[in-house]
Amino acid sequence: MSSDDNSVRMHDYSDHAAESTTKQLVHTLVRTGPIEEIALAILETTVAIRDIANEVNETVKDLKERGTIKDIASAVVETRNATRNTIGIVKAAIETDNTKRRVGGF
Repeated sequence: MSSDDNSVRMHDYSDHAAESTTKQLVHTLVRTGPIEEIALAILETTVAIRDIANEVNETVKDLKERGTIKDIASAVVETRNATRNTIGIVKAAIETDNTKRRVGGF
């Protein structure tokens, strides 16, 4: 046999050993209970996520029905318009001030 054949056997043996170790680990985990605990934690988390999603959906539905979302959107539009108006006033005031400085400087 060549040395390559031995390396293949060693490689195969290490794969077999890893597979055996994995099986032992899974068997130990099942026997001692962590898998059940993890499954229960995942179930509880899933239920909590579902409950939160339902609450969010109910809140959004309620806000839509009461018109709160439209009211908020309208307030945002009004604030935007008032801000633009204020910006225009400030720009005009700055331009007027700059004009006075230039005229007064001559």
